[in-house]
Amino acid sequence: MASGNDKPQETATPSASTVSINETSRARSIATRLTDAEFGEVEAAAADAGKKVAEWLREAALAHARASAGAEEQTDPILLAEIMGMRSLMLNLFARASEGPLTTDDLRKMSAYSDSIKEQRAQDYMAQRRRRNSADKP
Repeated sequence: MASGNDKPQETATPSASTVSINETSRARSIATRLTDAEFGEVEAAAADAGKKVAEWLREAALAHARASAGAEEQTDPILLAEIMGMRSLMLNLFARASEGPLTTDDLRKMSAYSDSIKEQRAQDYMAQRRRRNSADKP
């Protein structure tokens, strides 16, 4: 239905100074549903960070996605080495214990051996994991 004024309506566009480059290039959006309690948690976290809910959610989602992509960086090398040492110690302990009683000297030698190989085993494990992950990627 035409009105007496057939001029096309002009819409006001935000000035370049009010819109950042990143906001203008963001063309995709994600919607999700939250319970009232979940929304309250998210809203409180955003307020604590001094951000709008949408801005906080975007940053949280990207941080999580980027952390997942770099999962290797999250592996604590010292903790992994200690786990590898414990693994070695347990395997050797059970293997040796199945042959008969253990002496204090046996335990000392097994512990020293585990300590001597744990860092190398951890490095080998991480290298194997990197190779496997790079082979999985197209």
